Amino acid sequence: SPDGPPRPASPLPPSLPLAGPAAMRRLEGRFRFLKAVYTAHSEAEDEIVFPALEAKEALRRVSHAYALDHAREEAMLAGVGASLARLGSSPDLGSARAAARDLASGTAALRASLETHVTAEERELWPLFAENFSAAEQEALVGVIVGRTGAEVLAATLPWVVAATTPDEAAAMMGSLRSATRGTAFDEWLAS
Repeated sequence: SPDGPPRPASPLPPSLPLAGPAAMRRLEGRFRFLKAVYTAHSEAEDEIVFPALEAKEALRRVSHAYALDHAREEAMLAGVGASLARLGSSPDLGSARAAARDLASGTAALRASLETHVTAEERELWPLFAENFSAAEQEALVGVIVGRTGAEVLAATLPWVVAATTPDEAAAMMGSLRSATRGTAFDEWLAS
């Protein structure tokens, strides 16, 4: 099957709201989405944003701390993924409960880490970006980031990001994306 080998029947009673194969597929899909968005985000920072800031001498040694955050968060994502896999393959209710506890604990820790990380970026990095790059340079960097981000990730995240912002923020973001990707297939996709 395209979703991998068949799974054993869930040890959780189907009457539970989060039990059963359909719930596991939804949970696994959400995890894959989170991991794809996180990977695109951290790779864009590590490979594009941080080197560009360091080249402007606007950032020194801070990128190393963020790279360490990324490594720690990737390990946390791997732990959440392992707990999720254990939950999906648990042979009995006891092991399913243990995996679910591990999953809840790992997810809470990951959320706290990501919230701290994003808050620090917004406070420390984005002002440096705005201060050290002209609008044209920012557009060029955004264009590189968009060009390297997979279409599947962009297609999944844009509606989610637009829904989480004010109409003015969404319009500004979409205008920036259109400007940064002018004349590309991505620009044509945005227009459709």
